[in-house]
Amino acid sequence: MSSEVMVYVAADPTQPGAAWAAFVDDPKYGQSIKKDLAKEIASWVRAGAEVQRVSVQQARDMMAKWERPQKKTKAGSAQAGLF
Repeated sequence: MSSEVMVYVAADPTQPGAAWAAFVDDPKYGQSIKKDLAKEIASWVRAGAEVQRVSVQQARDMMAKWERPQKKTKAGSAQAGLF
């Protein structure tokens, strides 16, 4: 078993090579974070993410590439007219 720190990322299927969330899988924490990790990954899957296990540097690069999608607004709303 490797003692290397890896990261689980929520890769955005609409933005190749980009991720919008990450969870560090550090062996020094052992079993104490496994439950939290499972819950987090389940929420990513429900949100439509592709879950990947990558190195720390690759996770940083993926997070830096991600761009927040524009919020959808109603064309006739008063707030849309302010912008």
